[in-house]
Amino acid sequence: MATSKETIEFLRDALALVPEVSFRPMMGEYCVYSAGRVFALVCDDTLFLKTAPSTLHLFRDKKTRAYPGSKNTCQVNAEWLEDREKMSEVVYYTLTRLPPPKPGKGRAKRGGL
Repeated sequence: MATSKETIEFLRDALALVPEVSFRPMMGEYCVYSAGRVFALVCDDTLFLKTAPSTLHLFRDKKTRAYPGSKNTCQVNAEWLEDREKMSEVVYYTLTRLPPPKPGKGRAKRGGL
């Protein structure tokens, strides 16, 4: 089941205090970024934050994952979505504790020899 546009608009509002937040579609679902860094996934109309060992204590439900086989994501507590300030605090806390992104290989250059 793909995430609806209405859910993305609701989450855009809930994450309004998160700097440079953006949503990028990925196979019917979405990755959520702040300043170009992934911090969450939206799957089946549900927001999942990426986790690190130091952020797991934030979550009541540590077993529900974004998709079967996914690692390091936990479902966001519904109360956070109703409180923009709390949501932005949790996202900031998460971003400061996630490992740095791995450097990308970049695209191969086109052109002749």
